[in-house]
Amino acid sequence: MLRKFGIALIFAVSLSACSYVDEYERQVHDWEPTYCYKSLGAVQCYRAPKHSDSLRLVNYYGPHPSRYDAPEPLQEPNFKAPEMVNYWVKDPEPIPRPMAKGDLTDRPWLTAEGKAEASDIRRIRTLETSATGTRAFLRRIATGETPGTSPTETATPAKFILPDPAQDLE
Repeated sequence: MLRKFGIALIFAVSLSACSYVDEYERQVHDWEPTYCYKSLGAVQCYRAPKHSDSLRLVNYYGPHPSRYDAPEPLQEPNFKAPEMVNYWVKDPEPIPRPMAKGDLTDRPWLTAEGKAEASDIRRIRTLETSATGTRAFLRRIATGETPGTSPTETATPAKFILPDPAQDLE
């Protein structure tokens, strides 16, 4: 009798190995297989289980992931040091040099002519943005005067004379 009970017990245990893992698997076993895992940004779902990410499993539909055969683990890589060489390469060190002085050909804004030209440009820009500058410009047009010359050294005589706005105010 004990022998029959032992055989029945072994048969029941072997049949239970083929049954569902839990009640949830029994409910979703026939569904389309979907296995969802946590990631940094969101949950990602796959059609087959990823055994390497089994600890990140969130939910599944279909057979339990343990029903699939796990792939064999990857072999450990054989690391080795590179071959020794008798040379090395290094960029040349920068050579300190004294600061350039005296030669201003490549820096015209530091010469007297360059400074005068820069001040003329600043003065013209200031005049262009003011009403006084507009009147001076109209006066130059009327007299034919070019910038940097006096009214007596005009290049061409004036063909017309505009009234001076300052005289209209008086």
